Amino acid sequence: MTMRRTIIRTIFAAVLGTTIAAGGAAQAQMPMAAADTTVVLGQPLTLNLGVPPAGTDCATQAATLNAQALVLVANGQTIPGARASFGCSAKGELVGTASTSIAGNGDDAAQRRAAWQTAFSGFFSLAGAKSLPVAFGPATGGMTTAPKMVSIQGASDRDLRLAAIWFALVAALFLFAFFRHFGRTDAITPIAGVPMPANYRAPYSLARFQLLWWSGIVTASYVAILTITGSMDTITTGTMALMGIVGGTSVLAAFQDRRPSDDDTRRHQHAAAYLAAAAATPPDQTAMAASLAEVYPPSQGLLPDLLSDAAGYNIHRLQLLAWTGVLGITFLYEVTRTLGMPELSANLLALTGISNGTYFGFKMQEQQVPTPTGTA
Repeated sequence: MTMRRTIIRTIFAAVLGTTIAAGGAAQAQMPMAAADTTVVLGQPLTLNLGVPPAGTDCATQAATLNAQALVLVANGQTIPGARASFGCSAKGELVGTASTSIAGNGDDAAQRRAAWQTAFSGFFSLAGAKSLPVAFGPATGGMTTAPKMVSIQGASDRDLRLAAIWFALVAALFLFAFFRHFGRTDAITPIAGVPMPANYRAPYSLARFQLLWWSGIVTASYVAILTITGSMDTITTGTMALMGIVGGTSVLAAFQDRRPSDDDTRRHQHAAAYLAAAAATPPDQTAMAASLAEVYPPSQGLLPDLLSDAAGYNIHRLQLLAWTGVLGITFLYEVTRTLGMPELSANLLALTGISNGTYFGFKMQEQQVPTPTGTA
């Protein structure tokens, strides 16, 4: 596991043009941390259990504890898989060592991360250390040795900086993609004889915003978690279901935008008005500009585009945008709280599905192009 984490971090460091590779090798050779120093999750944790009682040989006591297959217990929480090994120091003191790794893929690694989350009382102190009682005990629960207070930190400063850099880069990529091109509707097609305005910018699409919003959050979170834990298997079932709901809404919205509708008829009516104004002597520039703006509806700005249609602001668009923002922020909070993707409940997914379904139901009735004046 340690080698896998080192390889992953080395690759990331090479892409960023840093020299993390050497630091990763140094960490791999790092000596075991003592109980009176801050232990970063991923480093071995060593507890000095003191000199055995009089008449008890240290080596015999260590062999007895090793035979019991004890594991690490942090803040009363048994850490699965954190098998302890015992030995004797030069002073004849009994010493126990166990891994605090949260890296890896599969159920066992997920259980270790969940156990540490519980040990930290539901919050990983990523930027600062937290003092926890630590002991050794059976894998079935309980403590065999007396607990000692140990300062433990969720992630090293270097890992946090690297994760923050990768998160920012991925988030910036999705933001650039949204504002540059992919966030705008592409359902507006040119009409013969009616030129599209120079530097025309189509309105922003709410469905595309939601898709890129969630794609950016999930991708950036995944990269940040991978940087810290070294785990590639962090996508939860709830996250996949959420992306399925969002992706399905985007597909349906795109289909709705491209299917023949009354908006097409109204666009052609505005196009006819444009051609009539252009054929007048002299051409009616005011009427031409007004008709052109309806044939090719321009962007009115991010929020107006996301929240309104030809009739003005819509409540169903507001509720979808608000829920998307609130759930996205909550998702990010859970990522920093647990160092993993949140497992969204059935109720949250159902509410998201209802919100998206309501939006699409009303979208089918929206009017994006106003009816020309004097047309029934």
